Amino acid sequence: MRAPTRRTFTQSIEAALASTSNPVARTFAFGSLIATACGLVPGCDPGAPPIDELSQGVIAYGQADWVQSRGIRDTSQVQYYQEFWRDSSACNSRFGCRSMTVFIKLRVRPALGADLSKKRVGVVYREAGRTDPITAVGSYFATHGDGYEEWHIPVKSDSFRGTFLFTGWYETGAGSTFFDDNGGQRYAIAWRDSDRQTLAQDYAATTARFDSAGVKGSLAFVVQDLDFDKVLKLTYSTDGGVTWKDLAMGAAGSKNQLSWKSDIDQDFERWEVDLDLPGSFASFQYKLIYRHGTGGGVSPAEFSLAGGLSKL
Repeated sequence: MRAPTRRTFTQSIEAALASTSNPVARTFAFGSLIATACGLVPGCDPGAPPIDELSQGVIAYGQADWVQSRGIRDTSQVQYYQEFWRDSSACNSRFGCRSMTVFIKLRVRPALGADLSKKRVGVVYREAGRTDPITAVGSYFATHGDGYEEWHIPVKSDSFRGTFLFTGWYETGAGSTFFDDNGGQRYAIAWRDSDRQTLAQDYAATTARFDSAGVKGSLAFVVQDLDFDKVLKLTYSTDGGVTWKDLAMGAAGSKNQLSWKSDIDQDFERWEVDLDLPGSFASFQYKLIYRHGTGGGVSPAEFSLAGGLSKL
């Protein structure tokens, strides 16, 4: 959560527009300000269904994607199962894996009288380092006893950095388009379990020292910027992990509080905590915890980074 005075003009506009409940109005207003319309740009999101209006925006900082602009949010029609699996490809011992595919499971309600040639299920996603939204289309897997269909959507990346955000969508084949965007906050999936980009230690900017008098100095982190209303906390232990204490987000310059320090680029930020923890203890362990998805009716995603300081 950046300090308001640190935001650029564009970011402030985006944050304000994100608060409106009407995704069409939000996208139209933002598109008018920055003059972006995917329908006018050759090659923009070629996998997406045709756009009938100039309302396309990139999936970042609260901007609407094409399905939020055209469709209806209705999880009784399409819903993320909260299940996925990963498949790496082109792997070898010298270069590692060249790509990663995440298969996302969605459930949809079949529509009566649907034209199956026009029925499609997929996701719109955005990954770090790309400002354009990407549309992926899935395939039918099974029909369950409750009447819902299960579809699998492959989301592939050659960079697979950090975490990506996505909205699930469903074109019924009967003239309607529905989506599930996690209550407007989108779902978040890390490309890899052993991820060190959603959260990473910034060792160059870390000055914290642990000695017989306690812990003093700064712990610095690089955090992927998934949303404006992120919740971060640093939890630490001085007794080998038996008990833990939390340090919450606060104003820059405050002791023992996490605060935004700077933008690194459009997808990553630097956060720091200036520690002043006097005392005599044998160990110092910590975890940085990042919660994406806040508010009622939203499914959160949580990421953590563990670390510690050696006593001098």
